[in-house]
Parts: sequence; C-alpha cells; structure tokens
Amino acid sequence: MPASWTREQPGSAAAPPMIGRAAELALLREAFASTADGSGAAVVVGGEAGIGKTRLVQEFLAAPGTGEGPDPLVLRGQCADSGSGPIPYAAPTGLLADVVHAIGADATLAAAGPAADALSVLAPGLVDVRHDVDTGRLPEVLADLTTALAADRPVVVVLEDLHWSDDVTRTVLARLVRSAPTSRVLVVATYRSDDVGRRHPLRTVLAELERSRLATRVDVPRLDAAEAGRLVTTLLATRGEPAEVSGATLSDLVERSEGVPFYVEELTEFAGDTMPDSLRDVLLLRYSTLGDAAQTFCRAVAAAGQHAPHELLIAMLGTEHLERAESAAREAVDAHVLVAEPDGYRFRHALMQEAVADELLPGEARRLHAACARALEDGRRTLADVAAAADHWWRARVPDRALASAVEVVRTGDAFGQTSTAVTAAAGERALELWDLVPDAAQVAGLHHAELLRLVSTALQDTARVDRAAGVAGEALAEWPPDDPAGRAQALMTLAHIRAKAGDPRSGDLLDEALALLPPDDHAGRAPVLRQQARNAMMDHRPDEAIAVASAAYDAATAAGDAANASLALNLRGLSRVDRGDLDGLAELERAREVGGDDWRAQAHYYTNASDTRLKLGRYAEAEAIAETGARRARELGAGWASRAMLEGNVAEAWIGQGRWDDAQAWYERSVPLVDPSDYAVYLQERWTWLTTWRGDVAQAQRRAHAHRATWLRFGRMEEQIRARVAGTLADLALLRDDLDDALEQVRLATVPDALSPFYRLTLLAVAGRVLDRARSAGRAVDVGPYREALSTGASWPTFPTWAALFAAEVGDGPWEAVVAAEGPAHLRPYALYRDGASLLAAGDRRAARPLLDDAVAAAEAIGCGLVADRAGGLLTGAGLARGDVRRSATTSTAERALTERERQVLALVAEGLTNGQIAERLFISRKTASVHVSAILRKLGVASRTEAAVVARTGSTS
Repeated sequence: MPASWTREQPGSAAAPPMIGRAAELALLREAFASTADGSGAAVVVGGEAGIGKTRLVQEFLAAPGTGEGPDPLVLRGQCADSGSGPIPYAAPTGLLADVVHAIGADATLAAAGPAADALSVLAPGLVDVRHDVDTGRLPEVLADLTTALAADRPVVVVLEDLHWSDDVTRTVLARLVRSAPTSRVLVVATYRSDDVGRRHPLRTVLAELERSRLATRVDVPRLDAAEAGRLVTTLLATRGEPAEVSGATLSDLVERSEGVPFYVEELTEFAGDTMPDSLRDVLLLRYSTLGDAAQTFCRAVAAAGQHAPHELLIAMLGTEHLERAESAAREAVDAHVLVAEPDGYRFRHALMQEAVADELLPGEARRLHAACARALEDGRRTLADVAAAADHWWRARVPDRALASAVEVVRTGDAFGQTSTAVTAAAGERALELWDLVPDAAQVAGLHHAELLRLVSTALQDTARVDRAAGVAGEALAEWPPDDPAGRAQALMTLAHIRAKAGDPRSGDLLDEALALLPPDDHAGRAPVLRQQARNAMMDHRPDEAIAVASAAYDAATAAGDAANASLALNLRGLSRVDRGDLDGLAELERAREVGGDDWRAQAHYYTNASDTRLKLGRYAEAEAIAETGARRARELGAGWASRAMLEGNVAEAWIGQGRWDDAQAWYERSVPLVDPSDYAVYLQERWTWLTTWRGDVAQAQRRAHAHRATWLRFGRMEEQIRARVAGTLADLALLRDDLDDALEQVRLATVPDALSPFYRLTLLAVAGRVLDRARSAGRAVDVGPYREALSTGASWPTFPTWAALFAAEVGDGPWEAVVAAEGPAHLRPYALYRDGASLLAAGDRRAARPLLDDAVAAAEAIGCGLVADRAGGLLTGAGLARGDVRRSATTSTAERALTERERQVLALVAEGLTNGQIAERLFISRKTASVHVSAILRKLGVASRTEAAVVARTGSTS
C-alpha cells in the first residue's frame, strides 16, 4: 500500500468535548491507581449506541493517572460484525498487534512462551500457521502474555464493542479479568447495551463477572437537558462559531438528540439546516455532503465491514484508481465520516457504517462483496479470513461460492479446534440453508449432505446447543449412504456422544449399532467405539462391564498400534477396578501412563483420574500433588483450558479436603464460569455449590442449585458421580429450607442396590444419616434399616470407618467422639464437635457443651466453614454461653485462634474503617462472605465490635 494512504492515528484530530461524565472518568482513574499499585481491576462500560463509551475511554487514556510512575502500556482490540455474525478474532488480533508494535515480534514470542504457536490463528506472519495447533490455548496465552508485560509497567487492555464479540473474545475477556487482581493489568471493556438482548451470550459472561465482583459495571447514562445544552454550546464554541443559539433551536437540538452525545454532535454540526426526521438521515448527513468519488470510496469501506484494510480496498477498487481513491479518502477523513488507521479505514461511528452500507445499489453490492471475497481467498489465510470470505460471497449473492466457502469454514474451524465453534456453527447453518439452492451441491462442497450435517452437529454441540445438535446429528444418521458402513458407524458415534452429553441413556444403543457395522478385524475403527462403551459403563457404575469392555478396547487398540487409545482403555479399566474397591487398579493407572508415552490426552486422563482416586481414598495431599503436577505439565505444553480445568478442579477439591477453603472458593469463582456447558461443568458447579453451602452463604447456594437442578438431574441419569453428589448436595439444601420430603427423596438413592460404588454410597449415606435424624426429630416414621444394610456393603472401602462412624453418630448408633477422632475431610471435625455439643446442650449438660461448641466455632472459622461456625455460635449465644466481653484466656490455643490469611486482609480493611460492602469490593468477594469473615474475626479476637477489632489490628493486643 502506498505510504500516502497511511493516515494519523485515531484520535489525532481534535476530539469533541466530553460533558457529564465526571463520575465515570473518576472511577476509571481510581481503577488505574489501584492497578498501578499492584492490584489490577476490570471495568465494564455499557451504554446505548452513540452514548459516548469510546469517548469516555479516549479521555481516560489521555491521562489515566496522576503522572507518577511509568506510563502504562495500552493494548486495544475492537470487535467487529460481518453483518451475519461476529468477525472471529477481531479484538484479540488488535491486542496482539499492539503488543508486537510496542515490544517487537521476537520479544512477543519470547513473552508468550512455549504456547506461542497458538498465536498463529491471529498473526500468520508472526507464527507459521499450523492446522494441528490447539487454539483453545489462545485466551490463556493472551492473558499470560499480558500478565508478563505487566511485570515491567502497568498494562491497560481496552476491548471495545463486545456486543460484536465472538466466543474467543469473550473467553479472552474472562481470562484477563480473572487474572487482573493479582497483576498490574486494568481491563476496560465496552459494549452496546441495546444490542445485548436476553439471549446474547455476552449477558452470561457479564453477569458472572459482576456476581463474582471481579468487574465493576459502569452504565453510561444519557445526558440530561442541561448537559445536552451545554454540549451544544461547547461544540459551537470549539468550531469558532457563536455559542449563543436561540432557545427554540437549542430546545429542538436537545429534544431530538434525546441526550445521546453522538446525536447531539451530529445535529449541532448542521444546526440551522433543514434536518431529516429519522436517525438514518442524521447518520448519513455528513456522508451526503461528500463528492461522488468520496461517497464511492465510503461505500467500498462500508462493504468491507467495520474495518477496511488497505489491501482489501485495493482489491475492491483496482490499482488504476489509487490516486483518485487517495483524494477521496482524504475528503472523507476531513469530513469526519471516516477515521484513518495505520492499516486501513473505519467509519467514525459503527451506525454510520451500517447506514452507508444500506446505500449500496444491488449491483454495486454484489460487485464489491465479490471483490472482497476474492481478495480474502488469495494467499495465506486465517480462520477469520475464511469466515469473512464466506460472508462476502453470501452478500454477493453467489450461492455456489458461498456454499463452498461456508463448508470450508466448517472444516477449517474443526481443524482449529473448539475456540472457533460459534463461527463454525454459524457457517454450518448457512451451508445447510444454501444446499438446496446450489445445483450439484455435493460436488461444489466436496462432501455429501450427511457428512455436512454430522460436522455441523459437532460444532453445535460445542456451542452448548445440545438439543439442536442432537437433531442435526439424527438427520445425518438418517441420510447416511447405505453403502458406507464405516461412515455410518462414525455418524452413530457422533450422535451417541451428543446424547451422552445431554444425559440421554439411549447413547449406549447407538454405540452397539456402530460396533455391529464394523468387521471384527477393523481394530482401528472398533477401539474408540469400545472405549466409549467402557466409559459409559464406568460412569453408570457397571464396573464388571466396564472392565470387560475396556479390556476389549485395549486389545483392539494394541492390534491397531494405537498407543493413545490403548492407554485410555487401561485408564478406564484401572479406574473401574478402584471404584469397586480393588486398589490394585492404582497400578493399572500407572501402567496406562507408561503406555501413553508423550501423548498429552493420555497423560491428562492419567493425572485427572489418578488424583481423583486419591480424593476418594481421603489422601488429599497426594491427590493435590498429582493433580498439580498434571496442571503444571499442561501449562508447560500450552494445553487447552479444558484439560487444565479438570486438573485444577481436582486440586481445588483437594484443598477442600485439607481445609484450604478460601483458596478453593477463589478458584471456583475464577474458573467455573469459563467452563462451557458440559458434564464437567456439572461436576464443578455441584462442588462449588456444596462449598458455598458449608461456607455459610446458603441463599446463594440455594439459588445456584435451583437454577441448575434440572440439568444436574438429567446428567445424573448417565453418571454415578453426578447423581450421588447432586443427591447429597440437594438433600443438604432441602434440610436447610426444612423440606424433609425432598431431602428424603434425594438420599433414598443410597439404598438402591448396585446404583453406586462404595465411595459414593458411603458419602451419600453420611448425608442420609443427617436427614434421617431430622425426620425422626420431626416425628416422621422412617425406617433406618435399609440404610444400615446399605452401609454394610461398603465395608471394604478404605475410608469406611470414618463414614460409618459419622452415619452411626447421626442416627444415634454411635458417639460423636469417634467422628471427632476420625480421619476425614477438614470440615468433619468442627461439624462433629458442633453436633456433640448440641446434643449435650439439648440434654441439659451446659458445662460439657460449652467447650465443644467453642472448639467447633474455632475449628470451623479456621477453614472458613461459616455454616458450622454460625450454628455453633448461635447455640452458644442462645444458651447464654458466649464469651461476650470476657477476653480469650492466655491458655487458649494459638493455632486454633489464629486468623487465616484472608481474615488478616479483612481485619486490615476493618482497621481502615471500611464497611462490609467496601471490603467486598476491595477483595472481589461477596458482601455475605465479607460479613462471615468479620464475624469470625470478632469471635477469634474475643471482641464485641469492629472498633475493638480495629484497635487490636493497630496495637496487636486484646488487653
């Protein structure tokens, strides 16, 4: 592109004045001050089109802080819309371009580390394109790269127009926001609130970030009449025109602009002229004043999309028109219709681009879009290029090229991996729509219709549209050519996988049918089908079947020379043996690791399942070590977030067992929202809900369980782990809302023969004992016999003594002292102390109850178990046994009374005079959690008020 096409950076022209945004600007600057001090933040700026979101961000970036310390590194990415959906990777590409511009290509690759090849999807010139690269790593790589840059100076990441974001950009946003608090990174995101409807995927992301207090929401309001009037007069003054306007004119401008700054600016620009009545005419007003050449150039830019690169414009306009195009571009820039950027042009406002695009004549539109498509199809292409070309062929009304391009998007997206699923699914749906419009569609597309349906169903499933995916996969199966049994078997496997993910037990029948189509000597084809069958059997607690089928899968994979599937089959067999109480299965898990060699999928399954078995055995430190080793290996390899989520989830569960509840809670808050809807999302949501319950935020746990209950129960039909744990958590919550019928219904599963493996039966029986005790206290006639009989079936499990002691204490068959002394998860001891003290208090033995309840409070507070601390503390207070003004004695155990690290942070903020709400905002926790921490601090310090706690914080003394 000739140098003369390069224009000044956006914002170089005199910016319009900003009126009425002092509070929003102050908030951004306060967030940057916190970031510069080492505690990053995130601010999400929302508002309707033209409200001034970009202008606010520009004003902030012009002077983000006080001028002290190093200048921040600003990285900007802007989402864009192709007209039929988001342009993939638009914003991440901008972020990466700014990094490369700031530190250079070599330094960028070095900072990105071993996972730098994931950047190839954004910048093929920076990293060679590889179709086998796992681009699921891309959000993580960008977040890690940004964090690394923040080690030297603060980094401000601006993500604009998120209403046009693709799934990758939303994941990048979430990853950046969740890593910001521990780094000098400030994330500023903007979106059009009027373009984010109830079903928009951005709503879920924003709601979760706001709920977890990781982002501050700023809704930019319309200007009031006084502010709009002041903006009008200020605009006139900056143009050198008289600031005085007639009352009628000013009233008309203010009324018609409705307080939207962009409309105020546009209307003021032509104050006194005859104004059209519609917004469209207002948006086109400046465009209409341009000469014919400039308007033609603007229409070409509008056809290109939200951003028109130089190379694309050359292809659309032709090199012979360059000189004229340069003059036309300057006219459009000078008229503030277009903004020049280093690599192309964009419209001053997205609404203006849409309006100008509507001005294209039919023939002109087809010609320009076809030129865009051809240009994008030349040379090295990213997925974004492939998707944009497909969209342009669609708009050019060339059905055969549009179909071929859409199919290419589906295939390319499948090669790039799950980060592109939304783009792939949209292209697939369009390809299906085009199929009947194109003669010889199969020849044009390079595949038959049934195969396209199968590919689209896979993409739809990955976008969580499981019902639609199952329907499309069913159509694929129904259409599959009868002379292709191997392909039909693959279609059956696809449908089976989707149905399993949807919690549909019919998936097993489909796998049987697929296996029947494959000849006995097709070992390569049979191995994955058998492995899937073994997995289904294991998940449904049919251990004998799982072991037998896994053995057959191992034999088939070995015969085919497929080490990865052989390892996975051994893994399933070993896990199934452990689940039925045969601990020799642990050695088989180790063997699976050896057989899999360097294959990461095999390694990931080993680390996940080996750590999971240790969790079931109560060996929490060992489980943490195995899972953390796997997670560290995943990070070194740059593995996708899905693998890491499974491994880190087991680390978090090990923390729960060891009493590191603050750490586990922080991980769940940071990570669960990033996991796509799936069976593993159910695992994590259930554990998070259980932890939330026992931490004392019962209302939040009830809300989460109510929202997810139907999904949990559906998945529970297919998987033992889900049905057992969901039953226990729902029973606990039912008790907390005094719904005995629901609680009894949930725990009845523990008595169903062959429904659960020993570990899950024992843990559910522990909850069942609590339910049975409450039911008998309420005068219900319940039969404990079936539960006692079910308990005996788990006698071979290594942790049986602990769970048996708990069940016995709950139903009155044994003492609580045995549970206090037992080895088990960290919450078991404070819970047992509380129940023992409560029983003694009920029996009138206040003297014996007091130390037990006091110890229960201390032990519960030490791990953050607010439910037990509140219940035990409430009994002490209600019985008149609370310490009150009496200070803790010198003989009190320091270990039991010591504040946790989080509590020390809260105490420091209490000493500063912050309220619970302010503490919650500062530490990115809920108000309820802050309240629980403050209550725990008061009890531990033996003080009666926040003022006394502040004195302790300052003097270190309670005397």
